[in-house]
Amino acid sequence: MKPVKGRPQETPRAHVGRAPDASAIRALLNEGTAHLQGGRLQEAEGAYRRALDLAPNHPDALHHLGLLLYRLNQFDEAITTISRAIEQAPASPLYSFNLGVVAQKAARPDEAIRAYRQAVTLNPRHLEAWINLGNVLKDSGALPESIQAYQQALTVNPSHADTHNNLGAAFKEQGEIERALASYRQAIHVKPTHVEALNNLGLALMEAGSLDEAIASFTQALTIMPGYLKARYNLGIARSWAGEHEKAVDCLQRAATAKHDHAKPVTDSFVYRSRIKHDLEQIQYLFERQLLHDEHRPYFQALQQLDSELRLRPDMGNRIPIAPQRLAPVAASYNRLLYRAPNPHLPDGALHPDLNVEAVESRYLAQQPEITYIDGLLNHEALEALRRFSWESTVWKKDYENGYIGAFLGDGFASPLLLQIAEELRLKFPRIFKQHRLTQAWAFKHDSTRRGLNIHADAAAVNVNFWITPDEANLNQETGGLVVYDKEAPRDWNFQEYNSDQNKPKILAWLKQVGAQTVKVPYRTNRAIVFNSDLFHETDEIAFKDEYLCRRINITLLYGFRRNG
Repeated sequence: MKPVKGRPQETPRAHVGRAPDASAIRALLNEGTAHLQGGRLQEAEGAYRRALDLAPNHPDALHHLGLLLYRLNQFDEAITTISRAIEQAPASPLYSFNLGVVAQKAARPDEAIRAYRQAVTLNPRHLEAWINLGNVLKDSGALPESIQAYQQALTVNPSHADTHNNLGAAFKEQGEIERALASYRQAIHVKPTHVEALNNLGLALMEAGSLDEAIASFTQALTIMPGYLKARYNLGIARSWAGEHEKAVDCLQRAATAKHDHAKPVTDSFVYRSRIKHDLEQIQYLFERQLLHDEHRPYFQALQQLDSELRLRPDMGNRIPIAPQRLAPVAASYNRLLYRAPNPHLPDGALHPDLNVEAVESRYLAQQPEITYIDGLLNHEALEALRRFSWESTVWKKDYENGYIGAFLGDGFASPLLLQIAEELRLKFPRIFKQHRLTQAWAFKHDSTRRGLNIHADAAAVNVNFWITPDEANLNQETGGLVVYDKEAPRDWNFQEYNSDQNKPKILAWLKQVGAQTVKVPYRTNRAIVFNSDLFHETDEIAFKDEYLCRRINITLLYGFRRNG
């Protein structure tokens, strides 16, 4: 979906009215606009405020000042100022539209919706207002209303490719796959080079079961834009569904290389203590195993120096402000895939041959909501290969405040063995996985001195979460696993509401309100928890040895799509 139009529309000319100092106000507005166009924002603000000194309620002066404050990221004051302009000139659709843009940027969706609705009431042919109204309604989970807004936009301009694409996204999210397909195809008909629509069409075709067409759509997007990583990633998933695991891994590794294997400077203005600690431990481990050599020694020494400095910092948190130039010496560690361990397909299979399929499926289906666990998931060869891959591969690039780090399929964690495990699980337990296919996978390594994942749900149908760190690393055999709540995320909550750390208080309050109970599954190596992915869950308390090979490692496989309400 195309984002909100982030640039408010300018007033075409000053509306002066009959004020006796009209010429002076006009001159100040023109002066402010000239400064604004030249990038002199403070001078522009001064001119607009001087105009308001002459006429405190002048609508154009208020509107211009509000837009300037928006440019300065002073969103609350911008909203107040543009609202004052609307009070003076309530018939201006432009003022209402720009109020909507600022409110949406300020994450105040209800105000944005009201403003856009007022804009289209005043001017029913205001295309951008209809589009933005559709966007904010969709982001708020109001899918029927967002669809109506997009359809109204298309009555204004039937050839607006982005709106056909946005409409398709809303239909898909509502579960109307055929209508989504039609909208995406119309977007491509209008604009054959619309790579986002081609990518979205591919995803909808996968969900509809048209795998060959999906692969063709992703391939066409990449022909137009070879660097389009979303399409590259999705092509990899589609190839895995087609059983072409080598081609799938190649796609996913190429996406990871583009994202992480470039050694460009680190531009972040902060660093995570846990990331530096992990990378230092991992590179030292690789040196000990003679998997890295002297050309990588400077990166190791730079990490040692930075880790020592961070230990002296009085900051108590994990996320530490730091000058980007201080991170320059570790760029080759941060922004390189220094080593990738082999993780091939196992010809004799990856799952343990003694798994009791009937018992596992019966336990899962007997529970409402569905949850069970499997001990001894993998055979010895597969378990050891996954451990080596996780310990040795420098693919851990996603940092989290709680101290764990992640590696996703598109970040380098994809391997023939991982895709083999995912597919063998699906085929081994057909009554659990049904028609659902792998949609995402990742692994997390945890810092033993910090906590794990906060409470959340995942956007899938079935969740498989399994652990591979040896049991000897776990200092408390009663904890270290997963806590699953017996309540599904509400159907009208969007992804941000049920999967964001910021929404933890809201999630906990809702779970208390509905009387949710918990299922606590302690940590065991090679244990997999299989559950309805809509269920809220969180990492249990962690007490593992604070050593590199003792870091708790969990691997998550997601299958299928979240059911719509």
